[in-house]
Amino acid sequence: MREHRVLLDAFADARRTWDELVSLPDVAAASNQLSEDSLIELERRVNAHRVALEVLVDALQAEPLPELDPVA
Repeated sequence: MREHRVLLDAFADARRTWDELVSLPDVAAASNQLSEDSLIELERRVNAHRVALEVLVDALQAEPLPELDPVA
């Protein structure tokens, strides 16, 4: 498990930033009218999620592929 810590942490961070993004109440309840503060917060959360996804992609690419047992 320790050898996968970077990958698991990157996944957890991507999940956390997604949860924060979709739980923004003003965005969820808006009817096409958001305040400037809400738009700024939305942009901040979207950017945080993008960064978290980039880290996750890097972690996935760095993770060695598991050795698979051949099927008999």
